[in-house]
Amino acid sequence: MYKSYPLLVFGFHGCERSVAEKVLSGEAELQPSDNPYDWLGTGIYFWENAPERALLWAKEQKKKAPYVIGAVIQLSNCFNLMDKGSAEDLMFVYNVMLEKKKLNDLSLPKNKGKLHILDKLIINATVDFAEEQGYTYDAVRGAFIEGEEVFPGSSLRADTHIQLCVRKPECILAYFRPKMV
Repeated sequence: MYKSYPLLVFGFHGCERSVAEKVLSGEAELQPSDNPYDWLGTGIYFWENAPERALLWAKEQKKKAPYVIGAVIQLSNCFNLMDKGSAEDLMFVYNVMLEKKKLNDLSLPKNKGKLHILDKLIINATVDFAEEQGYTYDAVRGAFIEGEEVFPGSSLRADTHIQLCVRKPECILAYFRPKMV
């Protein structure tokens, strides 16, 4: 797995217009979220190169004035779940946690629908374990395959996207107002 590679990406965050305006004016910063559905762990969430998806998400969340803020993000130390080595790291931490739970006669939580409780737990634990070993991840990046088939028999899904979870706000280099809003 790549633990460090210079990659600039555009991320798009769905939120209330009032929040976006404060961030764009420099009065505020986006805040990390820690919701049960935050499948990539704790952090600030962005849709990679997908402003329309960010806006749709804000609308689905019933924001009063749904809006999108863009960000230039430097993924230098990124836990990239699309890299094969990431699966090995996640499985290692999962097995360690499973054994600890078994010793205490407990079980790991399960994902329930859109609540990615287990995924979030294992990703956060993997990032924490890496930090204990002297390595810090600034962000987590993963592909999320979802939605209906694009056409009958297709493996492609209509709502597939890449999501970013920024754990270290300093890798957000700049915010901007996308043209589409």
